[in-house]
Amino acid sequence: MTSCPLEAACATSCGPWDGRVDIVVEYDSPDPLQEVDDAWLDLALRFGLFGENRQFLLLVNLHDDPYDSDLYWARVRLQENWTVAGSNSATINGPARDGLATMSQAGDVIIVGTTNQEDMSVLAVPRPHRASAIRKFAQFILRDGKLTADEAENVTRWLARD
Repeated sequence: MTSCPLEAACATSCGPWDGRVDIVVEYDSPDPLQEVDDAWLDLALRFGLFGENRQFLLLVNLHDDPYDSDLYWARVRLQENWTVAGSNSATINGPARDGLATMSQAGDVIIVGTTNQEDMSVLAVPRPHRASAIRKFAQFILRDGKLTADEAENVTRWLARD
């Protein structure tokens, strides 16, 4: 599997010129958590997040502290009863400070959920390997020289995609 480098999955840095699509949910909406779940599912279906058996990748943190991250892409399956917004009306649950990050197994779309001061946002970046902000960061990671040989090969393959 050739996936977006973890550190480069910065979809919130992408703009409309990268194909970014946003759905914003105001906190004072009648049911903001359900609206966030609906927005995530809408984007997931629209951009093909789910693979066989409704599987996709979820960015997870092996540490409890979001400021002490050990991130990796985990293959998960959407169950019948699910939520991305959770039960906390002020957050979208996610492993890192930036909220929830999901990606198709083929790496064709990244969908993230974030919280802002006045609203929550769910956004999709199709073909993230073409998005300028993500490409630049992935190239920076390669130049930085801190990747293992396997990680560097994965990033190089990911950047070379059509």
